[in-house]
Amino acid sequence: GGIDMDLYSRQIGTFGLETMGKLVQMKVLISGLRGLGAEAAKNLILAGPKAVVLHDDGQVEARDLGANFYLCEADIGKKSRAEACVDQLKQLNPYVSVSAHKGPLTEDLVAGCAVAVLTDTAQAELIRWDNFCRSWSPAIGFIGADCFGLAGRVFVDFGDS
Repeated sequence: GGIDMDLYSRQIGTFGLETMGKLVQMKVLISGLRGLGAEAAKNLILAGPKAVVLHDDGQVEARDLGANFYLCEADIGKKSRAEACVDQLKQLNPYVSVSAHKGPLTEDLVAGCAVAVLTDTAQAELIRWDNFCRSWSPAIGFIGADCFGLAGRVFVDFGDS
C-alpha cells in the first residue's frame, strides 16, 4: 500500500519520503514491555511501520503499573505484559499490524524482522541476539536498551554499512 500523506505529513517532512517509504515496509520486534519497551512500541506504532511484534511473556506485576501505562490492576498476575498491551497498542495506528508473540524468542521470529529491539534483557542474551542479527545479509538492525531510573544505556548495530 501507499503512504497516507495526510497522516504522515510531519514525518515525511522530517524523515523524507524515501525513508518513510522504507519505514512503512518494515516489520519490527520489540521484546520487553516494561516502561522503555512500552514507550518504544507506542512511538514506533505511531511512526507507521508495516508490522510490530510485541514479546514479553512476563506476568504483569504491581510494579509494572508505574512504568507501562497500558497495564491496569486487573492484569496483575493474570496476563503477560504483551497480552495486556497488544489491544490498546493496535488502536494507535490502523495502518500497522500489531501482534503479540508467545513463548521464547526464536531465530525464525527474529529473522523475519528488519529490526529487533530488546529491552530488559540479560547482557549474554543481548550479545547472542546481536551476533545473530549481524550474521544476516543484509544485517537485521539490532537495538539493545535499558533504563534504570535516571540512567540508561543503548546499543545500536545496523551492520557495517
